[in-house]
Amino acid sequence: MTTTPAHPVRAVASLRRRLLSWILLPLAALIGVNAWVGYGNAVQAANEAYDRSLYLAARTLAEELAWRDGRLQLDVMKAAGYLFENHTGSRLFYKVSNPAGQYLAGVAALPDAPVRTQSAVKYFALVQFDDGVYLNQPVRLAQLTHVMEDAGLSEPLIKITVAETMEARQQLIQHILWDTLGSQGLLLLAAAVLVIWGVQRGIRPLEVFRQQLANKADDDFSPIQPPDLPRELRPLIETLNSYLDRLGRLIDIRKRFLDNAAHQLRTPLTALKTQLALAQRNAEPEQAQALLSAARQTTDDAVRLTEQLLAMTRVEHAREMHSPQTVDLVALARRVTQEHLMRAHQLGDDLGLEVQVAQCEVQGVDLLLHEALSNLIDNAIHHGPAGTHITVRVGEGWLEVEDDGPGIAPEHQAHVFERFYRAAPSGVAGSGLGLAIVKEIASQHGAQVGVRSPLADGRGTTIRLSWPEATPT
Repeated sequence: MTTTPAHPVRAVASLRRRLLSWILLPLAALIGVNAWVGYGNAVQAANEAYDRSLYLAARTLAEELAWRDGRLQLDVMKAAGYLFENHTGSRLFYKVSNPAGQYLAGVAALPDAPVRTQSAVKYFALVQFDDGVYLNQPVRLAQLTHVMEDAGLSEPLIKITVAETMEARQQLIQHILWDTLGSQGLLLLAAAVLVIWGVQRGIRPLEVFRQQLANKADDDFSPIQPPDLPRELRPLIETLNSYLDRLGRLIDIRKRFLDNAAHQLRTPLTALKTQLALAQRNAEPEQAQALLSAARQTTDDAVRLTEQLLAMTRVEHAREMHSPQTVDLVALARRVTQEHLMRAHQLGDDLGLEVQVAQCEVQGVDLLLHEALSNLIDNAIHHGPAGTHITVRVGEGWLEVEDDGPGIAPEHQAHVFERFYRAAPSGVAGSGLGLAIVKEIASQHGAQVGVRSPLADGRGTTIRLSWPEATPT
């Protein structure tokens, strides 16, 4: 014999873990983006500060240039004093050239800044900054266009290029990077602690609700109202309370059915057992036949009682099982009357239908209204003698069953719709559920049910269902 392996149950993340994931992961991503943007802004600010220092170095060189004896000369002591004593920790190089690129002084191999319409950072219109490479190392270039007065040159403009290696900048950038990552990491840690604390406090009402639900007794279906209930949880609690109400009603219906069945069926079943035992012991055929006839009648009564109990249970469950729709009372009355016509004729009764409107529509469940009318007709047939006249009528917003049977005494009329109440004289079989079923169906359909008896000569009964908002045509 082979067995099918059970499907593995996938672990479901807790609500706390989901909330933390939905909050902390996006928050970490946002903090990472903020750190990247902040780091980029800080690096840009550092470059601008270093570029200004580089511009000042180029400006100092320009001020120390002079044209003497037909050649360009630089006061190296003054210029070098600034460049090598006050620089920011990187190495500096310079080159002086004319606008055509011809070398005049400094390091001839130093690259020129590329010609652009706009420089990345500029303080004056005649300075340009850019990145370059010198001796296989990245450098930052500042190229200053300077006007030489009394130079004796055909073109008084010269270009002064100052290059700075990137050691100091890289150290500053690394310092900014670690400071940024450290501050953002602390911010993320603080945010995580606050989020965890907030989530713990936020889901505390769920724990209170869980404890209340766990402490409820098995037969307690009363609504749960946790204190300090957040507004977002109210729909969930209301839905659960509605479910508890429906569950309690269904369990109550089932319990009543079991209690009623145990109580009501005990008597006919005991009588049936006794009748069959007497019939088995009795040797006289006539008495045995009488006992068997009584047993058959008892069996019929038990079957009818069981059917009525099941019908009552179906009616009480109808709200959960059926959806309302449009029902035509005229068509319903014709159908139900036709179903009972043969039985009424077999018993010698006169069953008829009287329709006063062409159509009368109500909102309800066709199956339940069929059950209600069928119970009214069956009640009239069962409790009336042979030859009873029974009339089913449909009018403007009402449906009734009238008979000329023995009627219902005034002292019984207030109780005939109660369960297991029997207004018939002793010896007349009945379950006491037929009119109770009619009352329950009428209540579920928003209809009113009334009884009028006697009608004439101290006899007759009329039971009417009326709908205030029915639409006759």
